[in-house]
Amino acid sequence: MLTCLALVAFNVASLSDIPKMSSDLEAEARALATVNEISSDFVSRIETFSADAQRLSASLGSAGVGQDMPCIFQGIASDAHARATDFVAADTQAAQDTAFMNFRVLMEDAAMLAPLAAGAAAERADERNIALR
Repeated sequence: MLTCLALVAFNVASLSDIPKMSSDLEAEARALATVNEISSDFVSRIETFSADAQRLSASLGSAGVGQDMPCIFQGIASDAHARATDFVAADTQAAQDTAFMNFRVLMEDAAMLAPLAAGAAAERADERNIALR
């Protein structure tokens, strides 16, 4: 919970930016899940993905989109960073296979949850619009 509260300090996007951020994150999760070889570029892409998930989390939190969704994407960001570390440390085929299996599960989750984040942001925008009337 404290981790989620710390998100306020992050650079956040506006509520209207969240659907595109979510869509981009989903697309990158799907693309990353297809990679079959460990390389420095792949690890760098995972770190970028982690930072993007962190920004989405912070933006969701700043926009007031409940507590669950920001925390979910905070977890995805943290897990992606850990998976990048797993790939760097994977020095056997078994370790690489395990790293890819765990990473693909995370990417599937991220791809599935990203549209829900966009939907939650849209609901929050509607709530704000109704309140302004």
